[in-house]
Amino acid sequence: MANQYACANAGASTCGFRTTWTDEADLRRQIANHLVTVHEVKTPTATIVNYLVKVAKDMSGQVQH
Repeated sequence: MANQYACANAGASTCGFRTTWTDEADLRRQIANHLVTVHEVKTPTATIVNYLVKVAKDMSGQVQH
């Protein structure tokens, strides 16, 4: 399964953003950029980015315990 992320899976049901990612640094860059450009988050915090990374890893079968 490809590494995938969708805002809808993180609770933003009206956002159609979906992406694939190669590694965690790539994912973090994409999420931060998306938060700034689409959701108008001025400075994404580590807390929100970490949560969204967890959602992405859960979607991709990389569940962390």
